[in-house]
Amino acid sequence: MSARAFWIPLLLCVACGPLDEYPGLRLGGTPTAPPGSFLFLQDHEVIQLEAWGRVFPRVVNIWGVGASDALYVWGDPDSGWVTRVAERPEAVRVRLGDESYEVKASTVTDPSEKARVVAGYQAKYGPSLQEMYGRATTVDDFSLLYRLSSR
Repeated sequence: MSARAFWIPLLLCVACGPLDEYPGLRLGGTPTAPPGSFLFLQDHEVIQLEAWGRVFPRVVNIWGVGASDALYVWGDPDSGWVTRVAERPEAVRVRLGDESYEVKASTVTDPSEKARVVAGYQAKYGPSLQEMYGRATTVDDFSLLYRLSSR
């Protein structure tokens, strides 16, 4: 394989962010210190999350809800980005609008915190969740929630 055949596709992938449900490799955004509160996340339907693997990142478009001290994302335990976050919880960044933030991920295990986050998802994404599940969602539908907070 020629060097050109290797580098051109690689450069195209690196230049690409995520598109709809397809992951990308580039987060972009202006690196900024995380805000004191993530409540403004309610104004963003979709955020971008970057999770690093051994060599390359995976950038996905994802739903999220904000709280005063953290933001929360929900994922399928078998998805690629979740696997990467589990392996390297300190190597996560998110992009909201034109700004990107370095965050650390931790699994939500406290039942009251989980119930509060699920209520936030239901309030923000209720019609879409209803369409996905064909019924009202419960806390049991959210098997894996991550808290993303300042590093």
